Amino acid sequence: MMLETTEVRKMDATLKFELVNLLDINDGWKSLMAAVTVDCDPKKSPKYTVDHLKLIEMASQTQRRSCSEIFLEEWGTSGHIRPNLKILMDLLFELKLIRAAECVASKIMIDKPIERLATSMNFFKIDEYTDNDNSENYKSTLFAHQLETSSNLNNDKNNTRFGNIKISYKHLSNATNGFSDSCLIGAGGFGKVFKAKLSNQIVAIKLMEKIFEEKDFKQYLNEIDIVLKFKHDNLLPLLAISYDEQPCVVYEFMENGSLLNCIACKNRSSILDWKLRIKIGADVASGLVYLHTAFEIPFIHRDIKTANILLDNTFVAKIGDFGLTRIGDHTMTSVAIGTSAYMSPEAFRGDISVKIDVFSFGVVLLELLTGLAPYDEYRTGCDLLTHISEIECPIEELLDKRAGYWNNSIARKMYDLAILCTAAKTQRPFMHGQDGVFKALKNIQSEIDVHQLIIT
Repeated sequence: MMLETTEVRKMDATLKFELVNLLDINDGWKSLMAAVTVDCDPKKSPKYTVDHLKLIEMASQTQRRSCSEIFLEEWGTSGHIRPNLKILMDLLFELKLIRAAECVASKIMIDKPIERLATSMNFFKIDEYTDNDNSENYKSTLFAHQLETSSNLNNDKNNTRFGNIKISYKHLSNATNGFSDSCLIGAGGFGKVFKAKLSNQIVAIKLMEKIFEEKDFKQYLNEIDIVLKFKHDNLLPLLAISYDEQPCVVYEFMENGSLLNCIACKNRSSILDWKLRIKIGADVASGLVYLHTAFEIPFIHRDIKTANILLDNTFVAKIGDFGLTRIGDHTMTSVAIGTSAYMSPEAFRGDISVKIDVFSFGVVLLELLTGLAPYDEYRTGCDLLTHISEIECPIEELLDKRAGYWNNSIARKMYDLAILCTAAKTQRPFMHGQDGVFKALKNIQSEIDVHQLIIT
C-alpha cells in the first residue's frame, strides 16, 4: 500500500501497468494531459499544449510504447513541484475517468474511496453483479443494467423510436460469419467495421468495444440519438442498431471507402482527379453547414478528418462517425478529444465551437490538394499543417500530380481557403454565410465550370 504523498514517478509497477492500460482507453491520457496545470496548481495555466501532445504521439510511434506511459513519465519527472498520487487521483475523478481513479484509490491509503466514487458518479458499483470480470454473463448483465438506467432510453418515446431500427446481435453475427476477419473492412478507436448483407442490402456494421463506463455508454447512445436527427445527402445515414449483447451500429456501405484511403490510393486502381477533389470538399462543407445551422442549437462534429469522410459508388462524400459530436456552440470542456493532426489549438484547451470543425476541414482541404498524409513522423513538421508552413514551398510544387493537371489559379484559391480555415479562431470564417467556406467552394466550382466552357 502506497501513500497519497507518493510521487507519480515512484508508483509501483503494478499500479503503473494497470493505470497505463486504463488511460489508453479512448485516449484518456489526452484529457488528463489537458487538465494538468503548472506546478500542480489549479490557479495556474495549463502545463501542456497541443504541441506537447503531438510530441508524445510521435515518441510513442518511434519508441513503440504507450502514449499514457510516456506522458506519466514526463509529468512525473518534470516541474518545480512534482505530482503525487493524490493529485493524480483527484484529477481523474474530476475528469470522470472513474476506472482509472478507482484504480489509484485502491492502491493508496485514503478515507473511504468507494464512497468518494459513488458521490462523484452516482453510478453502480461493479462488484454488485459478480466477482468474475471476465464472465460473459457479467458483461451482458452490466450492459443491460446500463440500458435500463439510462435516461436516454428510459422513456416510451425513445423506446418506440429505437424499436423501429433495433436488430439482434445474433442476426448481425450470423451476417458476418461471427464477425469474421474475412468480413473486416476497417478498425478505429471505437471498434471494428464489417461488411455484410442484410435484407438484400450491403451494409457496414460497426462493432463497438465492450462498454463498462457510463461515459462510454453515453457516447454510444449519443451517436444514435444524434444521427437519427440528421437527413442530409452528405451525412452517413444510420440504418439499424443493436444493444442486446455487444453494441453495434449499422450504416449504408460506402463502396469507395474512406477519403483517406482514396487519396492514398489504397485498394483502388484509379485516382481522384483534382476536379472531383474540389467537388468532394464542397460535399463535406455542405454537410458541415447542415450540422452547424439546420437546428436551433449547432451540432459540432469534433472529429472531421479524411478517415471519417466516406465515398459512395458515385463518389458523393458523406460525413460519418458522430460519436464525439457535441451539441451547442461556445462551450468549455476539460476533456480534449479528437485527432491531434486535425485539432485546433483551442480544441486542445477544451474551447468548443463550430470553428474547430472549420479548422479540421482546412486540414482536409490540404490533404485534397497535396495528397500528403495528415501525419508523418519522418518528414519536417510531422502534422501536415506544420509541414507545409515549415518547408515554405509554393503550393504549385506541393500539388498532388496524381490528380492531373491542376488549374493553378483554382488551386491557389483552394490553398488560400485552407490556410484561412486553419488560422487563429477569431480570423477563421464560418462554414455558412455569404463569406463562409461553403460559399467560397461553390464559387470555385463555378469557376471550374466556366473554365471548361472556355476550353470546349
